[in-house]
Amino acid sequence: MITIEEAKKKMDGVVIPLATIFKDDLSLDVDATQANVQWIVDQGAKPGNTVFIAVGSGGDFTVLTTEERKAAIKAIAEVAVPNNIPTFASVQSTDIRTTIELCQWCEEVGIDIVQMSSAYYYDVKKGDIIAWVKEVAKHTDVGFAAYSHWYSGSKYDMTMDVAEEILKVRNTVAVKWASPNVANYLAGLKYFAPKAAVANNGPLTVHGHQLGAKAWISHVPNFFPQHSWKVHELMTAGNYDEANKVLDDFDNDYSQILDDIGAQTAGEGIFVKPFMKYMGRPSGPSRLPSVQSAVTDDITQRIKKLMDRAPSIIQ
Repeated sequence: MITIEEAKKKMDGVVIPLATIFKDDLSLDVDATQANVQWIVDQGAKPGNTVFIAVGSGGDFTVLTTEERKAAIKAIAEVAVPNNIPTFASVQSTDIRTTIELCQWCEEVGIDIVQMSSAYYYDVKKGDIIAWVKEVAKHTDVGFAAYSHWYSGSKYDMTMDVAEEILKVRNTVAVKWASPNVANYLAGLKYFAPKAAVANNGPLTVHGHQLGAKAWISHVPNFFPQHSWKVHELMTAGNYDEANKVLDDFDNDYSQILDDIGAQTAGEGIFVKPFMKYMGRPSGPSRLPSVQSAVTDDITQRIKKLMDRAPSIIQ
């Protein structure tokens, strides 16, 4: 089982929710999903600047069968593991048996850490998530990242005392932290940084790094990894003002495009795929409930405008 200290060393750099790619008939394209991971490695992903997330929210796990999730996780691990890229996987489910099955599968294919939260549909209470995590831990030795989320259907905002309880579970080595409450969000990053590996899943990337969260979430490397690696390089060097500038120069327009897509449809995979398509990367369609019509001609033109100037941002 991975230790907290090992996880801290590994959890450094941009954490990429990898795209899951579908064929035109909407079947899972395992080869293209794996090829995207290999492309990111070929672009310069390495331990210390990159962490992968397999079939997370950005990888459309909610529209995958359990067998499809396992196939995608295996395909990603076949690239990540031999290249020593730290990887954790989404195992969220409304059925704890599926979560346990996926945890055991991750062990089998060589993935060290899984995102651990309770059932994402229900309005869970504090006791629910603690009981869920403890039960899963009885059946697996894979490492856990306590995952603070507030998916649709749940009003729950994980508090630090609950995350502290999860950290007492022997498997737990990391925290993936965010909160709709800014005070809780920043306090959690600062509090957990000395105690576990921390992945910052909130909007304040640079501030989070200053508080000790050396890993941070971005979908951008699915199509433009050099931007995220430049930001990470600047933060690691302590050049936080320049890191903020490089981040904002891209993210201000990027975030507005995502907001406008999200105003028309659900899902996260659909956010990155039009960018991947414009950059000549295999992307494929999205499964429902994401609707392709959300990517309007206007949005396509804004993507073109942003990506045409993107290389100048990191020079």
